[in-house]
Amino acid sequence: MTPNHLHIDYDEGVPGSYRGVVLTADGKETQRWATGDPQSDWASYLAHAKENGLLILQSSSITHFCWDNPEWRFIEDADGREVLVPEDRPEWLEATDA
Repeated sequence: MTPNHLHIDYDEGVPGSYRGVVLTADGKETQRWATGDPQSDWASYLAHAKENGLLILQSSSITHFCWDNPEWRFIEDADGREVLVPEDRPEWLEATDA
């Protein structure tokens, strides 16, 4: 099985530059979710990966996206998957000035 690589397309260090969630295989883009809503795009990626039984390697851009955009974070859902959600912890938002 060929591994697929996943990354978040945005300009690192530039909040608000989100362009989409991108899946590649063999160095070629195979799927892009680019609605402008990171949460929706991430959910679409998760559904696609589950439906197709894909082996996914995640890029560090995913973690970097949350560091550069503190209004987003990952939580684990009931199925054990990492889900991108808006940051809703007031103490975190206050500490990061998000």
